[in-house]
Amino acid sequence: MQRGVSQTTVAIVVIVVLIVAGLAFWALSREEKASPTPVSPPASTPSPASPTTIAPSKPTTASSPVATSTPPKAKRVLRVGFAFPTYIDPAVGSDFSSSTALTQLYDPLVWPLPNGSVKPWVAESWSVSEDGLVWTFKIRKGIKFHSGNELTAEDVAFSMERLLTIGQGYAYIFKPYIKEVKVIDKYTVQFVLNKPWGGFLNALIRLYIVDKKTVLQHIKKPGPYGEYGDFATEWLTYHDAGSGPYMAVDVDPQKYVKMVKFEDYWNKEAFAPNAPDEVIFLATAGAPTTELTMFAKRELEIGDQWLPEETLREIAKIKGVSIAKIPMPGQLYLMFNTKKPPLDDVHVRRALAYAFEYDVVIKQLYPDQKPAEGPIPHVLPGWCPVGRYETNLEKAKEELKKSKYWPDIVNNPDKYVIEFWWIAEVPQEEKIALLFAKDASQLGLKVKVVKTPWAKMVEYAANWTSAPHATLLFDMAPYPDAGALLWAKYSSATASSWEQIEFLLNESLDKWIQEAMSILDPKARYEEYCKIAKYINDIAPSLFLFDYVVRLPYQSYYVKWPQAEDPSKVVPAIGYNIVAREIEILLDKKAELVGG
Repeated sequence: MQRGVSQTTVAIVVIVVLIVAGLAFWALSREEKASPTPVSPPASTPSPASPTTIAPSKPTTASSPVATSTPPKAKRVLRVGFAFPTYIDPAVGSDFSSSTALTQLYDPLVWPLPNGSVKPWVAESWSVSEDGLVWTFKIRKGIKFHSGNELTAEDVAFSMERLLTIGQGYAYIFKPYIKEVKVIDKYTVQFVLNKPWGGFLNALIRLYIVDKKTVLQHIKKPGPYGEYGDFATEWLTYHDAGSGPYMAVDVDPQKYVKMVKFEDYWNKEAFAPNAPDEVIFLATAGAPTTELTMFAKRELEIGDQWLPEETLREIAKIKGVSIAKIPMPGQLYLMFNTKKPPLDDVHVRRALAYAFEYDVVIKQLYPDQKPAEGPIPHVLPGWCPVGRYETNLEKAKEELKKSKYWPDIVNNPDKYVIEFWWIAEVPQEEKIALLFAKDASQLGLKVKVVKTPWAKMVEYAANWTSAPHATLLFDMAPYPDAGALLWAKYSSATASSWEQIEFLLNESLDKWIQEAMSILDPKARYEEYCKIAKYINDIAPSLFLFDYVVRLPYQSYYVKWPQAEDPSKVVPAIGYNIVAREIEILLDKKAELVGG
């Protein structure tokens, strides 16, 4: 009997010890989960081949021994296809996927609006001196970085210094203008410019604020930036140092970027009611069949912009899928090398402009595009219709007869062969090149069509003598102001880059664009842009094929995407039209499709 009592006593003691241990472990688990520090996945995390194979973030604790009957909350996941690589360092990334990722991970000083203006964001207010050289910004208090550090004026100044020092990404926007950045006090920062810049406020959508303390903690020495070593560029390839609505937890810049909702975001009202808990960017471009399958299996919410027309049509047939049509702040330009005969003659260029069949491009090769009216896309502030060249063979012949090469140009076509390079990585361009050659032949001109890798195009564009007579380029304004695109496309400063093989090298035009960009009053600045656009249209250094409308398939039945549903909400800036916190994922609607 005594022995039976002893066994019972021992059993009770063991049970008590187990309960206490379990409760202690549960409490520790709760403390660790409350930490604001983002979880970094192990370096050995496997690269996902598709959204269904992405390894989950490393859990903060082991599984709790406390039993529960409550099922885990279903996660809202937004998966988006892009052309990679994607660089999440705000001093490095600037393409479509990188810019879109930066918008999720970081906050800019100001936020762009659909009408091309901006609203307060990290900066709650600002002022500018009468001469337009000194801009003072008041920083919103209480903004937390993902590290838990508070965002201050010191971080803003450091972010600009880091961007300009590294000199990549969007640094080229600010380099000609920024003279000095001053920290006035903890929440006041001042930018001193070398010269007035009317578009400065709009350009600040490209200054993404980084956490200075976190960056400095992850610098590797030695490096190319002196005391700053590598300026944490290696670390920021795989992590973020932002304050944005999402934070990076798993990144392979060649394959995917996984982000999770930042629960301590300063602007909780900015989240839609059913905003994603996770956002995953995937490298899908170049694999249209795979992307089609992913849409059918509901493994991709938004597709990439480079899908072939036939694949896009097939995806659109899937139940619950629609095609979003997002006007972009750019165009498809057919660029002429204005220094190479016979394209050094304005009349030859105009002749080709009148001979080209624009409607074929828009109706057959790139559906849903908007005809261009001059060198500025219609969504950019500063656009105005300056007229457009329309196919007219008689006018084309009249212009050709005015050229200095007439009639030798048609009597000896082999003497004036126009070499047209199309980019090998974009097969659709070959069709445009062949169309151009056919149309030119109606004038008696000979065109040689050449398939060229992009890397070679970039190399040979360095000099007008090695650059081709003609090629194609999708080009976008880096911020909502027409001057940014005019300068990038036609100033001498950008000649010898891939962005401009026109080689106008016109000092008077350079000065004109600079003077226009310095006007602080938007109305007066835009009027000047309009005059410049008309002049450029008249001298025809490019053919303005269309204002670019990007077409993206998306799961419209269970994804509520404001910019896809309402064109008036589209922002004229790349990276600001797939804003995850504004998008809703309706799980009940998705369940209907998956279950069906």
